Amino acid sequence: MTNPKVVIVTGANRGIGRAICDLILARPNIAPLKLFATSRKGEDLGLAGPADDGGSRQVLYPKLDISSRDSIRAFAGEVKERHGSVDVLINNAGVNLDGEYGYENARRTLEVNHWGTLEMCRAFLPLLSKNGRIVNLSSVASSLKPYSEAIKQRFRNPDASLEDLDALAEEYLSSVHSSSEAASGFGPPQRSYSISKGLVNAFTAHLARQNPNATINACCPGWIATDMGRLVGSSKIRPPKTPEEGARIPVRLAFEDLGGVTGRYWANDSIRGKGEGEVQEW
Repeated sequence: MTNPKVVIVTGANRGIGRAICDLILARPNIAPLKLFATSRKGEDLGLAGPADDGGSRQVLYPKLDISSRDSIRAFAGEVKERHGSVDVLINNAGVNLDGEYGYENARRTLEVNHWGTLEMCRAFLPLLSKNGRIVNLSSVASSLKPYSEAIKQRFRNPDASLEDLDALAEEYLSSVHSSSEAASGFGPPQRSYSISKGLVNAFTAHLARQNPNATINACCPGWIATDMGRLVGSSKIRPPKTPEEGARIPVRLAFEDLGGVTGRYWANDSIRGKGEGEVQEW
């Protein structure tokens, strides 16, 4: 019997994460399949594939908190022991706490979006199968336009180490603590979510350079009608895309032919665009 394709989706309990799982299960060519739909509570999400799949698809609902290194390592250990290698990791879990902006919430945002996602990559890169893939969910908010030239160069430096990026994250948090974001080159306040996603793009490029046998990309799904998406805009301007439409780009990066492209940021030309994305500058 053919070994199942092992796929992990973080933050699968709602929004884009759940839509990603639904879209994966709707693809007839991914069988046999073992899908880990993770969430902080580890709840049964009731996901199901086509009725005629012959039972070749299994959905598991492990508990995972990506802000906890212990939780990540325990989950990775369980996957390694029971299932061996992993074919696809989609890092979707994330938070946006800028509505109640301050040092503690800024740190929490980076702990989840930056350090948590990075730790997931570090934990599962050794388990990736040959030609395995990692997809990191980013955002149009990752654009570097608001930052000083010096800060932009540090994000884009091809020789930057993960330690360099961690130092950049800590400098940002220090500027939040002292209310000196603009003076420090990070632009206006209330941008911890944006900083975190810029760091995701930067470490995605770094990991791709260091792991040439894997395909590692980041992407913006667009402006989606989810709880997080509704934090942006107003009562008169609502998110134009459904979670299912937003899931198209990450699922493409996880399973379709990308022509060997790795280490890049993918998005549509507009956050309203409903295509499957292309490489963009950020």
